[in-house]
Amino acid sequence: ACGKAQQLPRAFQFYDEMVRRGLQPGVNTFTSLIDACGKAQQLDRANELLMQMQREGVQPNAHTFTTIINACAQAPDLELGLHVLEMMIKCGAAHDVGQSTVTPYTTLIRACGKAFAVDKAFQVLRCMLDVGLKPNTVTFNCLIDACSKSNELDKAFQVLRLMYHYNNPPDAITYTALVDACVKGQAPRRACELLQQMRREDHGPSPTMLISLLDACVRGGEVDASFEVLRAMGEANVRPSSASFTALVHASTRARRLDAAFEALAAMRRLKVRPAGATFSAVIGACVAADDFAAAMGVLQEMLKSSEVPEPSVFNSLIGLCGKSGEGEYALRIFAYMKQLEVIPNSTTFRALVAACLNAGDSARAEQAVHEMAAAGWEPDAETAESLLRAVASRQGEVSLPGRLLPLLHRFLPCVEPAARGPLLLRLAADLCEASERCGGDAARLDEAARVVDALRFQAGAPPPLAPVLDEAAFGAALRQLHASLPPAGKPGESASRDRLRAAVEAVAAAHTASSTTAASGGAGEEA
Repeated sequence: ACGKAQQLPRAFQFYDEMVRRGLQPGVNTFTSLIDACGKAQQLDRANELLMQMQREGVQPNAHTFTTIINACAQAPDLELGLHVLEMMIKCGAAHDVGQSTVTPYTTLIRACGKAFAVDKAFQVLRCMLDVGLKPNTVTFNCLIDACSKSNELDKAFQVLRLMYHYNNPPDAITYTALVDACVKGQAPRRACELLQQMRREDHGPSPTMLISLLDACVRGGEVDASFEVLRAMGEANVRPSSASFTALVHASTRARRLDAAFEALAAMRRLKVRPAGATFSAVIGACVAADDFAAAMGVLQEMLKSSEVPEPSVFNSLIGLCGKSGEGEYALRIFAYMKQLEVIPNSTTFRALVAACLNAGDSARAEQAVHEMAAAGWEPDAETAESLLRAVASRQGEVSLPGRLLPLLHRFLPCVEPAARGPLLLRLAADLCEASERCGGDAARLDEAARVVDALRFQAGAPPPLAPVLDEAAFGAALRQLHASLPPAGKPGESASRDRLRAAVEAVAAAHTASSTTAASGGAGEEA
């Protein structure tokens, strides 16, 4: 009674009174005291009582050993628990109360699992088998759970084979523990095989197990296995969350399985799970990854019918897909539709729109998009700015370009990294030369090229040397490209525009050579 009330001091007072009156404490008295010590988490004192029993010739029984083993499992003190177990075996108490003697072994195996000590759990099993005791299903389930907690998947399946060997067929708890081990061991395919075996043996999987298994299959990219789990969930009337379906669509996209993405959407309808905006967005992403513009637009229409407002990323991916296929007009329509739905474009939207227009050869629309981007408070990145400037420089179909490029340079050149500005200006001048050649020697373009080269000479604030930060390799390559693009030399005065351009290029080349020589001599001086 004192032990149950957790009044350990009073329990020992009664024990001392028994001894004072000359009463010999028996096995039940010592067992009760040991139980009280265990409840008070005083294992050392419980162990001392066990030793005292043996000194006084009181033979512990199976209940005594089980009591202290339970206390060790609760503490947990696995070393002491194993020591007491060995004592129980040596004392011959292992068979005192028949089949119930598996209880201390099972208790200790469970404690080993909680302590992630799977090797000690198998040590307990070996002790059990050595004395001829047959583990029951609960014992095996605890051992599988210990394997799962320690992420020892192969050992868990080894226990399953032992169950069949000892004619202990697995139950639903066994399969749940094994599936959990597979999930933790990132082996969803093996878990699905167990699921099929469960269904053959009429063991109904729990909703928690099915949801956990579906998530594991999705994380592992096992698309076909995920649909197997979905079918099992339908049979068990378990409804996955919309987030699970979204993750499945993403897995289908990574596996380049557009069919699986649409199958997931169809499964949602069958299971009466309402697709969230994220789910529709994921399916559209799968269509974009598969370059299927028509399918993507179909999903977008379905998304709008379900009153889900697309995120800007949805439109960004659609505009990007238009850019890949050179459909600049469609990209502009999608952008207009985006604004109609009052979805605010972001910097990625504008970059995708500019790229789509440029890929379609519509530099005028691209320029308009960049200005609209700036008006919305977004600065173009270096790649967008450079692409636009080069597209304008090489634009065809115009006879002249009176001052067209320099205002754009003034506005967007700061978006380019300083080290890349010099090479960019040289490439722009080369683009203008090539465009002039295509237009039959357009002098206006050559004048523009000369002004661009002059801008390079004085962009650091004039006079030369050139801009203070230069990528020498890129600058040299761009300068060679420009030299190759220059119109051939003619008679003096034959073409003033050509002569001005060649003079500007020669000045840049000379300044670059002088700058490189100065840098090299300075470096040599430092080295000396």
